[in-house]
Amino acid sequence: MAVRMLVAPAGMGKTTLLLQYLENSDRNGAYVSIEPAMRPAKFFAAAAAALNLRKVPANDIDLLVALRQAATDRPLDFAVDDAGDAAADTLDILARLVENAPEGVSLIYTARSREPLQASRWVSRGTGAICDARRLAFDRNDIGFFADQVGITYSHADVARLHEESDGWAIVVSGAIRAAVEDERSLHDAYEHWRNAYGEVFLDFVTGETERASDQDRALVMSLVNGIGVNDPEALRRLEAQGLFVINDGSGVRPLRAVQQARAVPTKGIDTSIPMVVRMLGRFSVTVAGRNVEWVRRRDQQIVKYLLLRPGATATRQELAALFWPGANRQLAMQSVRTACSNIRKALAGAVGYARVERYFRAADNAVVVDLSNVVTDVGRFTAHAMAGDSGYDRGDLADAATHYEAAEKIYAGRLLEDDAPEKWFAAQAAALDDRFAVVLERLAEAAYESGDIKHAAEYAYRAKLIHPDQPHLARLLTQMKEPPRPA
Repeated sequence: MAVRMLVAPAGMGKTTLLLQYLENSDRNGAYVSIEPAMRPAKFFAAAAAALNLRKVPANDIDLLVALRQAATDRPLDFAVDDAGDAAADTLDILARLVENAPEGVSLIYTARSREPLQASRWVSRGTGAICDARRLAFDRNDIGFFADQVGITYSHADVARLHEESDGWAIVVSGAIRAAVEDERSLHDAYEHWRNAYGEVFLDFVTGETERASDQDRALVMSLVNGIGVNDPEALRRLEAQGLFVINDGSGVRPLRAVQQARAVPTKGIDTSIPMVVRMLGRFSVTVAGRNVEWVRRRDQQIVKYLLLRPGATATRQELAALFWPGANRQLAMQSVRTACSNIRKALAGAVGYARVERYFRAADNAVVVDLSNVVTDVGRFTAHAMAGDSGYDRGDLADAATHYEAAEKIYAGRLLEDDAPEKWFAAQAAALDDRFAVVLERLAEAAYESGDIKHAAEYAYRAKLIHPDQPHLARLLTQMKEPPRPA
């Protein structure tokens, strides 16, 4: 096998695993760490140092000769850490090393995503093997073994809970267990304790990893951090390609759970004292520090609504012009976008002052953005509670699920933008949220029935049936209500 690749988001333990392997292997080993955008000259110098060469290779041919000589006595593992961060010409060299790897030389590359390494190409040719996030993640046995080694107490339920909350993400599992050891706690609430104690550091880590991403993708990650669901599969695949905190769990690409909860703990260095609070379920409203934002025109607030429902809360000026001024002269439409952006700033300034407007809204260059790091939406809160309820439901904990579903039910004050005239740009999301709400009601009905509360079980079931009158399973559920309840 010419090349073995460790590919997973940051914090999955790639570097730790690689260094431990090299230290304990009976083969010769050489380790090179790639700096961001490292060019060939620096790469060859780093390779020379790793191989104890007297002369720095001038090109990849010289390096291949040096690798062959280093493998004369014993096979050699040549490890290149963070290989995906290299400059394009250095990546070309790494690819040629795979194509021409000498006898006895095995290459090991790590990266946050598959694409820079051409991982699919090497695997399909049979010259490469890949270890991804799913294989690197801690499983329940690993978590139990780790807890045993550091001497903290736990139950099987504690292990299962931490595994689910963390997705087996090494930085989260090790952080939670370390925090539990430091404060002499059990594994029972280790994750929640870690979030409270180290939420600031973890959020800094997440935001720091997005610095090299585009504004659009950085905004997408902040959507996830704020608990706002991103329902665009293409956008999630784009984040996965960059190793930005989403994983493919076999059923599709989804965000890592810990990232979606990273914002739940207040952090230093980020002004969270005056978040913009947005209500979109039922009557639309925007408040900052209790002050209503008074819009100049209806069209201005429509643009804000559209942005808040977009992945990453961002859109191009051309996109806004085509949507809100269809058929208009291009120059006039673009001028209308500029006027609307100016009006939005003016409306926000009325509540927070001009000095603070850019904490919430920016219209620089071609991107028009609502900054989700300072925004709380009822849609995001509803989605977060519904997902937490699903998690409890899936593991059979109806009581825990019902707690979150009840919170979601209280937040769902009405259909998405129900006071607005129907528009194509939010119709699909309104329908999807209605479907989500129906599931919440159905499962609340099931939980109430299981606890012997027939009155509320029937109420929830009928409300769900109003949303989906033709669903046969709702009819079965209502029929079941007439039967004697199970013992609580």
